[in-house]
Amino acid sequence: MSTIQSVAIVTGASRGIGAAVAKRLATDGFSVVVNFSHSEKAALHVVEDIKRTGGKAVAIKADVSNAADVTRLFDLTASTFGSPDVLVNAALVS
Repeated sequence: MSTIQSVAIVTGASRGIGAAVAKRLATDGFSVVVNFSHSEKAALHVVEDIKRTGGKAVAIKADVSNAADVTRLFDLTASTFGSPDVLVNAALVS
């Protein structure tokens, strides 16, 4: 019997509340997309933290204030893990 893993996108997940939410979702068994706009190094650190504890995660750069980037974010998520089940908006848009 195969297990279907739920998929979560967390915007603004490279630090702060977004990073904490991404790590918690991974602990709860979600495959997590760590979205970032500027802080690639920090996002990759979150991904490594998740993987180190046995979770699945990728970092995807996308500016959530740009519709084309959001479309690409969802397309890349679907091609990597499948359709997202959860979206957590923790990005700061200034």
